[in-house]
Amino acid sequence: MSANPQPATTGHAVTAPPGIPRLLDVTEVAEFLGVSANWVRDHASGRREPRLMGIKLGTARGKGLWKFRAEDVHTFILEQRAR
Repeated sequence: MSANPQPATTGHAVTAPPGIPRLLDVTEVAEFLGVSANWVRDHASGRREPRLMGIKLGTARGKGLWKFRAEDVHTFILEQRAR
């Protein structure tokens, strides 16, 4: 036995609790919308309009990791279609 036990890993991806959907990343949203990852970041940050709702993990200014709820992306599409 090892003197320094390591955390057990199952080799499986971490999944969200039941009923809570997985968040999408910038690349997934960009592919879905047919735009660049920079476009997604610009519209999520508010640098450009229309605003795409996102969740920024990390610092308020500077680099951070953007995540998106699928329902927010869907709402964004519907709102743009209605204009």
